[in-house]
Amino acid sequence: MAELKLPSNAEVEKTVLGTALVNEEAVADVLGSLTEDDFYEGNLPNKLIFRAIRSLQDRQVAVDFKTVYDELVNMKALDLVGGVAYLQEVADSSMGYVNLDHYIQILKDQTTLRNFLKTMDDIIKQYQTEEITDIPDFVAIGADKINQVAEKRRISTFRTSAEIARIVVEQMEKMKQSGDSMVTGLPTGYSRLNRVTHGFQPGNMIVIAARPSIGKTAFALNVAMNAAEREHKPVAIFSLEMPAEQLMRRLIASRSNVELNKIQTNVMNAKERRQVQFAINELTNIKLYIDDTSSITLQDIVTKSRKLKKAHDDLAMVIVDHIGLIASSPNRRYESRALEVGEISRTLKELSRELKIPVVAVSQLSRKPEERTNKRPMLSDLRESGNIEQDADVVLLMYRDDYYKTQIGTDKKKTQISESAIGPAGEAGVSEERKEEIDEERSITEIMVAKNRNGPTTRFVLFFWRKFGRFDEPTEEYEREYLATLDKRT
Repeated sequence: MAELKLPSNAEVEKTVLGTALVNEEAVADVLGSLTEDDFYEGNLPNKLIFRAIRSLQDRQVAVDFKTVYDELVNMKALDLVGGVAYLQEVADSSMGYVNLDHYIQILKDQTTLRNFLKTMDDIIKQYQTEEITDIPDFVAIGADKINQVAEKRRISTFRTSAEIARIVVEQMEKMKQSGDSMVTGLPTGYSRLNRVTHGFQPGNMIVIAARPSIGKTAFALNVAMNAAEREHKPVAIFSLEMPAEQLMRRLIASRSNVELNKIQTNVMNAKERRQVQFAINELTNIKLYIDDTSSITLQDIVTKSRKLKKAHDDLAMVIVDHIGLIASSPNRRYESRALEVGEISRTLKELSRELKIPVVAVSQLSRKPEERTNKRPMLSDLRESGNIEQDADVVLLMYRDDYYKTQIGTDKKKTQISESAIGPAGEAGVSEERKEEIDEERSITEIMVAKNRNGPTTRFVLFFWRKFGRFDEPTEEYEREYLATLDKRT
């Protein structure tokens, strides 16, 4: 394979260095924007002059032609740069402070291109010299390396307070025009959750955690469907536990108000079939993208999310269900599962920042709640890694009393049931007998906002209709009475 020729621009390097030699203001801009790596290794004289300028600045010595000359002498590098004649040539290359940013950007772009080409060359050499046993993993890791080069290019610089303030004012004006000052992020479809989080925020990682069979997947699906439908934007779901068809049946049940079991067995009456067909028609217009690769790796999730974001710039959210099933790369080894989960958690957080969208990670809780008298989960119950708690911006812990076969009181709680509490099939003025049936069909689910980086921690209540896999909000009166009763007994 022919030797790789890397791009450089020696004349622009001289222009930037010359401007720093003759203009004191330019020194801070040059040293604050560039590193020695931005001067091509084949242009050694320029690299050495930059090193001399950096050394002077580090010692708080003024930078000019004479001090740089003396520094090169002390470094025993004057002859290597071509003597005083070349140093004078560099000084004469100055093009003025006004155009300095333009020339600095040229050098940074050249560095990015060199790093990109070297990364590509390394990947090709690895392919030619090593046996590739896992092609998808090899491709995913290679794509990740290339993306890291691009990310370094996109690292933001300092912004002034005035610039940031203008952005905040624009966001406030947008909220005013929308008429919803409570929600600044992605609406979840649940007013209590929106109230405390102001919607799922771009760049945030949200963790939904519970013991098995509490309803965490169903809750994540409800949030995904609400967000995709109300915002008319794509939502991606990585389902590591269930096939896509099973998730779709759950969505149809939740949407149609027809029992999931009936949909799975296809045993329905005419009315239920009409409801199912209507739900299917609605779901086809919602932009949900589901990947059900069971053994998907972390690199695959990152790569596929980036591709989807590139194809759909308005991608609203990514959901991973669940974090404990993400497969590790066969080319990487971890001393413990905790370290591995910690790496997964950090990467998902970085992905949310990179794509500027909320990333929701569903997580399993450990068995610790079963060992306590009070079974309600705590942050410390997050399974396998404390890094999940550390990296998450919001942690939602789910609890259902009926999961542990216990009740708050000896009698079922009877309260006024609104249509929104019963669901789409509910009717006003339901009978006492129907209320008892409703109490049997629904589970009272406590959602504990155990961590909220930018807001308060609290708890609220949802009804989980197990037959339909749907979460609905009760009336505020019901929630107040329920939580008041709970507080008296805990």
